[in-house]
Amino acid sequence: MLIHHVLPGEIDGNTTWFYRQNPFEQQETLRQVAFKRQRWPTLEDGRNIRFPGHIYPHILPDGYVRLAFYEPLAEAILSYLQDEDIALHTEVLNLKSSQVACLNFLFPLRQDTRLASAVLQPFLPGLQEVTEIEFEYTGPPEVTQQLGEPGSGKRGQNRTSIDAAIFWNDQTGRRHITLVEWKYTERSYGACSAFQSAHKEDRARCQSLNLARDLNPSRSCLLTTGGRYRSRHYWEYLSAAGISSNSYENVSGCPFQGPFYQLMRQFVLAACLRRLFFPVQVDVISIGFAGNTALKTLPPQLQPLATGEGKSTIEAWNNTLKGVPLMRHITVEEMVARLDQVGGVNQGWRDYLHARYNV
Repeated sequence: MLIHHVLPGEIDGNTTWFYRQNPFEQQETLRQVAFKRQRWPTLEDGRNIRFPGHIYPHILPDGYVRLAFYEPLAEAILSYLQDEDIALHTEVLNLKSSQVACLNFLFPLRQDTRLASAVLQPFLPGLQEVTEIEFEYTGPPEVTQQLGEPGSGKRGQNRTSIDAAIFWNDQTGRRHITLVEWKYTERSYGACSAFQSAHKEDRARCQSLNLARDLNPSRSCLLTTGGRYRSRHYWEYLSAAGISSNSYENVSGCPFQGPFYQLMRQFVLAACLRRLFFPVQVDVISIGFAGNTALKTLPPQLQPLATGEGKSTIEAWNNTLKGVPLMRHITVEEMVARLDQVGGVNQGWRDYLHARYNV
């Protein structure tokens, strides 16, 4: 039996799902549904990949993955993903997909590195030229091996995959890699999947850990001692990643249960890349929409790490770092404003970004 989910005010369907979203999610759901219905008025609604019996208006039907992307570039994007053995996320047909948004915004910059250099110059201090942009970047195979992650499968699956990696040179000729975490409507930077799926007694081990006082925290970690995650080596690279264990003295439980988990993995990957490609500089940035304020919300467990009034996730994270570049957050709106300032861009693509994402 199919359950149809509809927008508020519409009939013959369930609307309660809509009100479980925060204001930004509701706004973007309405935006994407309007975009879908205006572009393809006869197109059916699609199914939720996790609950196939549930149909939603902001999801494309099976077989229409090309429509998720800016149409003139859809073939080039899909060919690139196939050639590089990159997995499409399971939510690719969801018009609120972050992977799709990242590709819609940044793939044209990959195709035109001169434009990329001009657009990104204010956000990457010292940038002289962008040489390459890669998506779902995992680094060379030896990095995956060092982290204890599965070597089989595709980029973007079951290993630390960066949404986009920007390779660039500064004005002195030094090489840089900027790792990009791209977010759209997500409420946070994710959570540890091992913790989320663990039984109550296993979760208790995570919740009793104190990173500042435990001499060997890996003994309590589900990523090293249990199930399909047990081979991970993240703990071994915390120091090289600039993550100061002493900063967590007042944090109860493993600090990587929630949004710090994804940030930790990105910074651990950055540390491995620095070691492998020395003297290349590696840093991490976040790109998201200004209206998604939930992304910055810091869980109560991590509140002791924040010092400013906003108590944002990135501020708290940066307070735990030593000896490495701090994480910076850039809004999509700032990037698009620079795009308009530079000028000379494909007008069809620019109109698409406005119609699809209202920027």
